[in-house]
Amino acid sequence: MQHSAWFSVLSAAIAGGVTLFDMDQTFIVGDVSGYRVYRSVWWWGFIVVNSVTAVAVFFGLRALAAFQGWNSWLFAAGIGVTYLAFVRLKFATVSYQNAEIPIGLDTFYESGRQFVFKRINEEIKANRAQRAQRLIDDNDLKALGNKVRLDINLDALLTPEERKTRLAWLLTVLQDPGFDEEQKKTTLAVYLASGTQV
Repeated sequence: MQHSAWFSVLSAAIAGGVTLFDMDQTFIVGDVSGYRVYRSVWWWGFIVVNSVTAVAVFFGLRALAAFQGWNSWLFAAGIGVTYLAFVRLKFATVSYQNAEIPIGLDTFYESGRQFVFKRINEEIKANRAQRAQRLIDDNDLKALGNKVRLDINLDALLTPEERKTRLAWLLTVLQDPGFDEEQKKTTLAVYLASGTQV
């Protein structure tokens, strides 16, 4: 059975979804800073590139005899889910100055992934810095402490133990004699802008 080219759209859609989930775990869509990372050209560009790669893998494998008996839906879905295995193929590994250098498609994929992720991260960092500065400028220490406490208590993704740990961290920051008021405000503003405890 020749798999119809239309099924490549399913491969592309699944590959795009896999990429989206990977990026979501890294950058947190709708993160606490209010920045919507999905507005980034880099975000959508990387998803599109991965979808197109899955289509290329689909067309590269569909004529092989080993896949001719497969159900078209199963074949297309399988390509969408496993396309990363194909782009991460390593043909050989070369040792150079005590470092292992992979030779294959993986080198290009990982380099491209890191290139895109750095650009997305820079956009997010700039937005979080702006939000943190606004929080510092617009609130006193007590107000920031109350905002952090409210944020922790309203976070449905925290386990009771994580909530307890974060509230203890908040108390430690507010009572730390080694921090002046501005340092405390900065620490709390960074938490509100990024969800990061520093």
